[in-house]
Amino acid sequence: MATKDLYSTNNFQRMSFGDFGMRTLIKGAVNLTTVSGEFFCMIECITSATFSGTNDTPAGDTTLTDYDLLDGQIIYGNFTDITLTKGHIICYLRHVPQ
Repeated sequence: MATKDLYSTNNFQRMSFGDFGMRTLIKGAVNLTTVSGEFFCMIECITSATFSGTNDTPAGDTTLTDYDLLDGQIIYGNFTDITLTKGHIICYLRHVPQ
């Protein structure tokens, strides 16, 4: 499912400010996974983290396995099925028209 949301300044700004919601994943005793079917535009690392997931894009890296992020690092994409194995991240939901 490719997205055109990032072509709209309004949607991009709303996503980056969390207007469409977010999921906070903090590693505890078990690995945490996002809700199936949700798509995220941005992942922000709060404390050093390792996660796996899918980047739904027609080119480039589509599968991220044991991807490491440093404190404060942000990556953008069209992510889904995120599983956190270490650290603390915030995943910002992308707008999906109903």
